Amino acid sequence: MKRLAPAVAVLMLLVVPSGQAAPARIPSAATATAAFGHFLHGHYGDVRGYWTCPQAQAVGRTLFCMAEVHIGGSWHQVSANAKLRVGRIVFSTTSVIRWMRHWWPYSRRFMKGFADVPGVISVNRPTRDWGFLTACAHGLKVGHTLRCDAYDGDGRGLFRFYRFTCTGRPHLVACWNGLDDAMRYHP
Repeated sequence: MKRLAPAVAVLMLLVVPSGQAAPARIPSAATATAAFGHFLHGHYGDVRGYWTCPQAQAVGRTLFCMAEVHIGGSWHQVSANAKLRVGRIVFSTTSVIRWMRHWWPYSRRFMKGFADVPGVISVNRPTRDWGFLTACAHGLKVGHTLRCDAYDGDGRGLFRFYRFTCTGRPHLVACWNGLDDAMRYHP
């Protein structure tokens, strides 16, 4: 029995909390993405589209999640922060942008802040950083293709939303992403 006393004391030190906080944990990208899908289905019913919670979008113990889903006749861009709370993933700071997909008339309306970029654009969704995309696509020659970002921040893990392929055509540059968001640019 006396031989077990030191082993039990060491075991107790390992089991009993020492007063220090446990290391910060963050949900895995795969687990958070699956939970985000359940969250979207729970709030909107039968949705189709794309959602992700990429590890590259982790800040502290929070993982940023984003979705673009089709619900009924409209599209929704949903973003949320995922955290682990008592072993479960919870979502907070949810933001939703809703739109009907169609082509808006050519104008400068969606090029706010890019007065130095000439021309007009037509887009099939109203919300996006179209000015950044237009600035990238400006000057693209006919027959050439370029990959451009429509985001002014760190888009790692979110490129399906923000990375566009732009192709120069006569009198037009056409750009689209992996979710069928698109822009037509007349320089």
